Amino acid sequence: MNTTLSHLAAHSRVWIFQADRFLTERETQMINHKMNEFIPNWASHGNELYGGFELIDALFLIVAVDEAKSPASGCSIDSLTRVIKDLGVTLGIDFFNRLNIAYLNSTGKLNLVSMTTFKQLIRDGEVTENTIVFNNLVQNRGDLNDKWQTVVKNSWHTNLFELA
Repeated sequence: MNTTLSHLAAHSRVWIFQADRFLTERETQMINHKMNEFIPNWASHGNELYGGFELIDALFLIVAVDEAKSPASGCSIDSLTRVIKDLGVTLGIDFFNRLNIAYLNSTGKLNLVSMTTFKQLIRDGEVTENTIVFNNLVQNRGDLNDKWQTVVKNSWHTNLFELA
């Protein structure tokens, strides 16, 4: 079974879990192993879910499901959440901290900072409205491809300029 996202339609629902730090190679291997076990057995009310996952940049765990084939239920979403939380406990990683922001600096390097630091970078002029950020609120695979990496002015991050 293909567990990557490449086989899923653009309308497929996505969940983006951003780690609170960059993953090591060993952690990446462990997560890949666990998700390769989980995804093929993921079900909703006894129906197999047509899903996939990818680990991107040793920071983002992205999970998707084609709900046109079989919709995810509350129970199936809970089972996904449990797997991610268990991985976090095992590895000492918080995949649910929404106060960290990933962005590309002026040289194109991926950075992860607290929201407080991000606001300071705005005040210092190091982050501008044209800085590339990762909008982890995208809802489907099409938006993941087209709107996940975007400039600040086209994302919810633009609200931080008012607070900086």
